[in-house]
Amino acid sequence: MDSCNPTRVARHGTLMTSSGTVRIKQQIYARDFGPIDPAVPTVDYSRAYLHHLFKQNEPIALTIASIHNIKYMNHLMADLRAKI
Repeated sequence: MDSCNPTRVARHGTLMTSSGTVRIKQQIYARDFGPIDPAVPTVDYSRAYLHHLFKQNEPIALTIASIHNIKYMNHLMADLRAKI
């Protein structure tokens, strides 16, 4: 497993979720006010807000996306460890 992958893909607008990847820069997320991943509580921002931040080239978008991906990976690893 590559430890820099969650932050690397986050910087390009890809979010890891339990239902697959979300490319947050796509227009379909402009009005999606739901959580980034309803199954995993990570950050308290909506997909629409994060989409807006990426479209405006706000540096905080990279930070929020990275935090989300890291929290998601931590949750995934804890879940895998519990199943062993």
